[in-house]
Amino acid sequence: MEKLVSGGDGLIRENGLVVFVPGALPGEKILYKSGRVKKGFARGVLVEVVEASGDRRVPPCPLFGRCGGCDFMHLSDEAQAAAKALLVQEAFRRLGKKEISLPSIVRGSPWGYRSRIQLHKDRPGATAGFKARASEQVVGVTSCPVAAPGFFQLLASGGRDLPVGRTNAVAVGDTAYVESRDRQVTIEVAGKRLVSALDGFFQSNLELLPALIEAVLASLPSKGGRVLDLYGGSGLFGAFLADRFDVVVEVEQNEAAVALARVNVVGPLHEFHTMSLETWVARQPKSPPSLDAIVVDPPRTGLSSEVLAFLASGPGPTLAYVSCNPDTLARDARTLEASGWTMTNLELFDFYPQTTHVEAVARFVWR
Repeated sequence: MEKLVSGGDGLIRENGLVVFVPGALPGEKILYKSGRVKKGFARGVLVEVVEASGDRRVPPCPLFGRCGGCDFMHLSDEAQAAAKALLVQEAFRRLGKKEISLPSIVRGSPWGYRSRIQLHKDRPGATAGFKARASEQVVGVTSCPVAAPGFFQLLASGGRDLPVGRTNAVAVGDTAYVESRDRQVTIEVAGKRLVSALDGFFQSNLELLPALIEAVLASLPSKGGRVLDLYGGSGLFGAFLADRFDVVVEVEQNEAAVALARVNVVGPLHEFHTMSLETWVARQPKSPPSLDAIVVDPPRTGLSSEVLAFLASGPGPTLAYVSCNPDTLARDARTLEASGWTMTNLELFDFYPQTTHVEAVARFVWR
């Protein structure tokens, strides 16, 4: 059934459910088909834009709609940031059961920002590219407006020297490092030289990364004895926490990432635990050493019940929660606040312009 709807805030409400219609913009009149209903919300399929928003634009990339990398390019850059703030606010309303003011969002360059990409080649001699939207097919790419300048030659060549399959690539300055040739890369962030693995995770917007780190640090005491860095990865935050705290306790299950963290987090007293958070939590004594602060940077799935139960014991006075998924952040914030934490600040970072993704840093204090 097709329905004509005007959404002033970019969200459609139908029979008590919020309906997300990818491709529709705030204030537009559209025809859409009702789609799959999930817990607490539904997804629709855009059929036609009857009255377009003034924020709608012709996407500047000819592959938009086919390539799965960008899904917000039809919206002006300014309107993208505003829409992301609204989406976060709605996530807290829907999943956090909490009304929050519209959060501020830090923005950087909308183009040429992405310093980490994954290229795919499905057969010898084919042009390397990105996965198609909602498909495993590869869309050949010879240029990309969001890719950092260091990828220009690699993309222009069609990735002719890349092997069949997936290849991770990182651009630093004018140089592209690729997994098939390089194992590690050194990246300068806010005055520190950090080592990352080509096949590991590292934030891909180097322009905004210092602001994200500063937001985490601003959420914590200016100095202290012990700080817990959960989902510590290769020590991105730990490298800077080491400047403020005597002991950084790094917990990360990926063995290769912990090996890099030992290089990036400088100091003789720091602790490194190679195990899952759930295993580490289960091994904690009833009276663990006191903490001055906690940093969590979970995957998109958010915090597990075991980690939330540990945090519910109030192991430290201050918590900085770094999130790449507003839904799980809002869900976890609800659980944290029910256990005795209070969210005192929430700031967004537009790490991925031209996409719907957004990073966030939330500050919590213990009662």
